[in-house]
Amino acid sequence: MKNNIYLIGFMGTGKTLVGKKLAEILNWPFVDIDKEIEKMLQISISEIFDKYGEEEFRKKESIVLDNIINQRNLVVSTGGGIVLNYKNLDKMKESGLVITLIARPEVICERLKSDNTRPLLAHLDDNEKLEEIKRLLFMRAGLYIKGDYIIDTSDIDPLCAAEDIIAFYNEKKINN
Repeated sequence: MKNNIYLIGFMGTGKTLVGKKLAEILNWPFVDIDKEIEKMLQISISEIFDKYGEEEFRKKESIVLDNIINQRNLVVSTGGGIVLNYKNLDKMKESGLVITLIARPEVICERLKSDNTRPLLAHLDDNEKLEEIKRLLFMRAGLYIKGDYIIDTSDIDPLCAAEDIIAFYNEKKINN
């Protein structure tokens, strides 16, 4: 049985909140790949993008993933762009279940309205943010749908999402 649970999806879909709740219920360790990158480089994600660029950030993301994929019983919150490297998605699918969290663009925009820590959106006004969210979602949609299970978090709280994931996980465990 694949043992880790990876949460993928666009920023603002609830990967961290749902992941923490899921880890708490399962009594598993929670790993936030972005936080691990910040620990590795000793600077914030925004500073990493400013200083090294997105390409270097994506390399670090892959390194952190490689460091954790052989561990068992982890709940892992990934960065929204981790799927841009196809190998990352393959590695996650080999070592666990990949759960995609989605939300309507307007919901994401509202959730991120006062969050200036998102490098891909920080320099934009509210109207531009919504358009950029839609553009990036469209670009990544074909990758996000490759998850094993998809949950729309637009209208549910993290606990409901976590319970839904556990039900799916248990169903997969029984059927394997």
